[in-house]
Amino acid sequence: MSYSTRIALALLLVGTATAEAQLTPGGGMPGGAGQQQEEQKKEGVAEAAPKATGLLPTTPALPPPKGRRKRWKLFEIDGYFRLRTDWFKNFHLGHIDDPALGGAAFPRALSCSTSAIVGAGCDDALSSANMRLRLEPTINLDERTSIHVQADILDNLVLGSTPVDQNLSSYDDMNLPPVGAFSGTQSPPVAGVNSDRDSLAVKRAWAEVAVPLGILKFGRQPNHWGMGIWHNAGGEDPINGGYDTEADYGDSVDRVSFSTQIPGTNLRAMVAADWDLTRLVSNQTSANKGREGHPWDLDDKDDSNGWVAVISRMDSPQEFRDRVDRGEIAFNYGAYFEYKTQSFDNDLRDFTLGGTLDSETRFVPRDLKTYSPDVWAKLGIGQFTVEAELVAQLGRVSRLDEFGLSAADIRKFGGTGRFTFRGLEGKLRLGVETGAASGDQWDNTPQGNTHIAYASLLGGPGDRKLTQFLFNREYKIDMILFRHLIGAVTNAGYVKPFLSYELTKSIGFRVANITSFALKPVATPGNETMYGTEFNADIGYSSGGFYGGVAYGVLFPFGALSHPADTETETFGYGTNSETGESNVGDAGTAHTIQFKLILSF
Repeated sequence: MSYSTRIALALLLVGTATAEAQLTPGGGMPGGAGQQQEEQKKEGVAEAAPKATGLLPTTPALPPPKGRRKRWKLFEIDGYFRLRTDWFKNFHLGHIDDPALGGAAFPRALSCSTSAIVGAGCDDALSSANMRLRLEPTINLDERTSIHVQADILDNLVLGSTPVDQNLSSYDDMNLPPVGAFSGTQSPPVAGVNSDRDSLAVKRAWAEVAVPLGILKFGRQPNHWGMGIWHNAGGEDPINGGYDTEADYGDSVDRVSFSTQIPGTNLRAMVAADWDLTRLVSNQTSANKGREGHPWDLDDKDDSNGWVAVISRMDSPQEFRDRVDRGEIAFNYGAYFEYKTQSFDNDLRDFTLGGTLDSETRFVPRDLKTYSPDVWAKLGIGQFTVEAELVAQLGRVSRLDEFGLSAADIRKFGGTGRFTFRGLEGKLRLGVETGAASGDQWDNTPQGNTHIAYASLLGGPGDRKLTQFLFNREYKIDMILFRHLIGAVTNAGYVKPFLSYELTKSIGFRVANITSFALKPVATPGNETMYGTEFNADIGYSSGGFYGGVAYGVLFPFGALSHPADTETETFGYGTNSETGESNVGDAGTAHTIQFKLILSF
C-alpha cells in the first residue's frame, strides 16, 4: 500500500467535524500488585450506569468509556520507578554454553571459561540489579483531543554498569578506569559507547481525536488484545486491569485507526491501517544519508502492510467486576483479524547500518500473505470467571530463495484458557490455567540453546510448512523456563494451578505450579516430551503507590531438557571439551531464582 493511499485514508477519517464526545484519558495505571488505582472506588457495588457512546482506549481492546472520569487537566503524568534484583542459580542446567559442544539453555559465568586460573573457579550463580523510570504523560488539548507519550529513563540499566574514573583521563572509548576498583562515579549510558541504549528512550507517541462518528488515533501506539498471548502492550491491561511493571518488551504499532460503536448494538468496531515494516529508509544507508531534511522509504514494494479489523462487546475491568458483584452475568467477547502482505524484501544479512545495499542482489521477491484471526471471550458468574483466547496464523510465503528454502505454507496455532474462583470476600483466588503453542520438527541452532533467539523459524530444506507459534514474550506464566530459558511459550503445552490470598489490605502472597510438555519432542534438546515442573511463590507489601516484594522460583527439569549421549543410530551433537575434559552430556540440573522488587507508582 503506497503512502498516498495511507494519507488518503487518514484524511478521509479526519475530514469530519469535531465530535461532542469526551476523550477517555489514556496512560492511566489500573491497580495491580503494589499499584495504585487512578480513582479510589467507593465502598460497595456501583449501580449500573446507562450506556453511552464514547471513546475507546489507546489499544484495540475496545472497552467502553469510564462512567466517570477525573476532572479535566491540561497535563497528566503517570508512570512508575522500579528497582529489581535477580539471582539466577544453575540456569544453564549444568550444561556448557559452548556452541561447538551443543550449547546450553543459559550462559554460564565468565569465570567458567577461565577455570584453569588458580582461584577463579566456576560459579553456577549470577546476580544483578537494574532500574527503570517509566513516564507516561498525557497532554489534553481539550476534552476531545489528547496526545500520549511513553518514555523510559535509564531503561533496565544494570546498576554499576557504566563506571568512569573521575581522577584519570580516558582509558579507552568507554572511558573506563584501568582497574575496576578505581572507578569514582557512574556516567550516563550512551548507545554505542558504554551501553546498547541511551539514558532516555521515547518508545511511543500518538494522538487521539474525537470526531462525530467515533475516535481517530494515529502515531506509534500500544497494541494489546485479549489475554495478550499474541498482541501484548507490555504494561497496562485494558481488559483485566492491573499494570505489569516487569514488562521488558511490549507491542508498539505504527497505525492510523478509526473506532466506533455500531448503531443499535452494544458492539464496538475498529479498522486500522498499519505500517508493519518499511525496510530501509534513506538515513540508514550511506548513499542517501543527509540528502533531505527528513528520511523517506527507499521503496514501497518491500513494505509489509497490515490491515486490522476488530469487533467486540467489552466492559472496562471495573465495570466487569461491578456487574459480577451485583449478581449479574458478565459476558465479554471479541474478534481481532489481521491481514498482512509483503511483495518484496531486502536481504540484510551482513548489512551494516549506514552502509550501501547492493539492490541488484539484495532486493529479493517474497510474495507473503497472512490471515490471522484471534478470538477472545470472558465470562463472569458469581464467584467464577472463565476466560480464553485462541489464535491462528494462516498464509503462505512463496519465495525464500536467499535462505536456500522453497515456498512454505504458514499454519500456526496457539491458545490459552483460565478458570478462577474467588472466595472469602474476594481475598482468596484459586484456579487453573492451561495453554498450548504449536511447534515444528526443527532443533534450535545449536540444539542445546533452547531460547527462541536460536529458533529455526524458517524450518529447513524440503520443509513446506511453518508451524511454530510463539506466545508474546510479555505473556509470562512462570519465572524460569519460559521466561528465561526458552523466552516464550512455543512448541509446548502447560497446566498451571495457582492460588493467591490477601493476608491484609497491604500484604498478599501467590503460589503456582507450572508443568509443561513439548508438542514436538524431536525439537527439544533431549528428544523427550516433558520439559519439567516449576514452582513459583511471591509475597509483597503495598501501600499507596509503593510496593515491595520478594519472589522465589524453582525448576525441576525433565528429559526434554537433558543432553543425551550419541548412539549408533542417532547423533545429538553434545560433545566434550578436549582441553578441560568437561562433558556437555547428561541430565539437566535444578534451577532456582530469587527476585526482589521495589516500585513507586504515580
